[in-house]
Amino acid sequence: MNRSQLHATIPNYQLPPSEDEVSPLDLWHNVTSNKRTFFYILSAFVLLALIYTVFAPPTYKANVLIQVDQQQASALGALSDVASALDMNKSLDGELDILNSRAVIGTAVSATHADTAITVDNRFPLIGALYARLNDSTSTVAPAPLGLNSFAWGGERLALEKFVLPPSMYGKKLYLTITSPDRWQLEAHDDTVLTQGRVGEMLSFPVQTDDGVFDAKILVAALTGRPGTRFELVQVSEQTTIETLRKQLKVEETTKDSSMIQLSLKALDPVFAAKFANSLARAYVALNISHRSEQARLSLKFLSGKLPALRSELESSEDRLNRYRIATKTIDIEDQTEALLTQSAALVKQGTLVELNLEAAKAQFNEFHPSVKALQAQKAAIDALESNVSREIQKLPSTQQDYLRLARDVTVNTQLYTALLSNAQQLEIAEAGTTGNVSVIDFAVPPEKADWPKAPIVIGAGVVGGALIAFIVVQLLASLHGSLRDPLQVERVANVPLYAVVPTSKGQATLVKASRRKRQPAALLAESDPSDPSIEALRSLRGTLKFALVGTASNVVLFTGATQGLGKTFTSANFSYLLALNGERVLLIDADMRRSGLNEYFPGAKEGGLAEVLAGSVSLRDATQKTGTDNLHVLSAGKRVPPNPSELLERPTFTELLREANEEYDYVVIDSPPVLPVSDAVTIAQQCNAVFLVVRSDVTSARQLTETINRLQRARVTVSGLVFNGFSATRYGYGYGYGYSASSVVDRDETRSVA
Repeated sequence: MNRSQLHATIPNYQLPPSEDEVSPLDLWHNVTSNKRTFFYILSAFVLLALIYTVFAPPTYKANVLIQVDQQQASALGALSDVASALDMNKSLDGELDILNSRAVIGTAVSATHADTAITVDNRFPLIGALYARLNDSTSTVAPAPLGLNSFAWGGERLALEKFVLPPSMYGKKLYLTITSPDRWQLEAHDDTVLTQGRVGEMLSFPVQTDDGVFDAKILVAALTGRPGTRFELVQVSEQTTIETLRKQLKVEETTKDSSMIQLSLKALDPVFAAKFANSLARAYVALNISHRSEQARLSLKFLSGKLPALRSELESSEDRLNRYRIATKTIDIEDQTEALLTQSAALVKQGTLVELNLEAAKAQFNEFHPSVKALQAQKAAIDALESNVSREIQKLPSTQQDYLRLARDVTVNTQLYTALLSNAQQLEIAEAGTTGNVSVIDFAVPPEKADWPKAPIVIGAGVVGGALIAFIVVQLLASLHGSLRDPLQVERVANVPLYAVVPTSKGQATLVKASRRKRQPAALLAESDPSDPSIEALRSLRGTLKFALVGTASNVVLFTGATQGLGKTFTSANFSYLLALNGERVLLIDADMRRSGLNEYFPGAKEGGLAEVLAGSVSLRDATQKTGTDNLHVLSAGKRVPPNPSELLERPTFTELLREANEEYDYVVIDSPPVLPVSDAVTIAQQCNAVFLVVRSDVTSARQLTETINRLQRARVTVSGLVFNGFSATRYGYGYGYGYSASSVVDRDETRSVA
């Protein structure tokens, strides 16, 4: 049989461009082929997402809005040039760092006692926390269901005003139990009673440490809960608390260059979240005011140190000028000299102010700071102008030069002293009235809704994550199984001619369902719907069967497969029916004595079947039964499963049975057990002239097919051809079809009513 004859039996479809290429349709079909696995994994992830949404402790987020006025210098407006030079504006990034600093967070921790974690310890197992959350919004203690008063069911509160423990007890669990409506008892983790007290009462109790006895303190500010409610207290160091809260804290600029900062804190307790966020904002504002007040104080201290020396210099310069006037009897000066005096005095004043600013700046910054460099550049420019004025003064007569220098000293010292004295007075007021350049616009309020978990996001993530994991798993399963799905791939793997590609039939599925529902034998698809594409494929097999039987003395045809569930019974039954319709006398033998399949189509004979014939208890003629189709007889597997099917098939009676059947019928079609589970099929195949392997799409793997062929070949059995069953062309996007109407080629003889 040549290759052109072979492929004439295969429906036309377009082969994918590459044998190893994986198309999206292949991936999708892997999902549909393992849809149960995919669904189970997806359902598991969605279920976990639902469980997490319901049982995960909710997290609440409290927000504070802060405004930073970077231009504000003081509540009284701008001071002097000196004060302005000392008021260096910070960038908003620096403000964010300050909000995250240990100084600010540590102050808030101390104010809110955030270093002590308080939880209710006697919740009902599993559902107690969920029940408490549903009842925690009430202002009173939730009633105990079913009289279970020994458990806490929601609404319990414990607030500590003071709680001081030695560092050696950080991280250790202590338990505070309500003994009466306003009394409590504190116990160690080993149930040792440490102290007892009343709400609002400050108590001290001794704690033994390695360094001696530590005087621990506790003050319970508020206590709500029924007697027997137990709270767990765990105190940690301030540093640990700060690092933990930093992870829960988010500080960011609302929009770029907006001067607005949003502070957000996430916590399990909505009241604590709002309380700590507000405390943090207040600590930040207080630190800002303190810092700015400190700047004013330092500036005032600097000026106060300069004023006495400057006053002394002013008095000294006035004395020198008066003595010079008396000695030289000089009262008025020329206009040119007066102009030089004014210019020189102004430059000396500016130079002195710059020197003061430079000295103050060097006290705060290093010499490479931009402010220091800018002041140094100003001083150099003023010195250059003073040099020019000095050269003009040297051109005057000596008397006028001396007078000008003395008068300039008096003028400059007077202006400097007056200016610095005014600045000092303003700084005194500024120190007392500084309000800072930050303000809280919106304080936090306890959030009513949890920020996390958000059901849509969690469930959506569960669906997406489950679908992704399920997709990967089914692809791995498909890859490990290596199931065959391409007809030409089957032929390449087996190196055996492919005689027919049988597509999936919806009509066959309908017939099987109807049979099981009515509890009666199923109708043959070739009889009920002769135009079905799968029957057309078997007609192609019938037309090419003679090529497989060329040169043989008998016409015994075997249909088998690697495993169960491949459709060999469907193929052998409908194929036999088509042979019978073609006028051939056909005997269909059910050789699967372990798990008969033909009894779904043909009920067994009362006299027995193959098992009884091989055992010698009944003859072939008596065991053979007629069907509703002329020329088609059936030999069932037998009335019961024999204990030794393989031994029965190896007896000479089986060879004699086939010889007798071959003489009586034109074709003997055998439906055998699968090859890999049992050896029956190999034994039967040795007696047959044509052996066809049924391969099912997405079920048979390449390894199974290869091993099946190898087993048959080791028994000196040649596989005549393959039947590829269950193929779905549209599933893979192939252009599948015959190019003509199937019903138009059905023989009238085949559709006639046969008695």
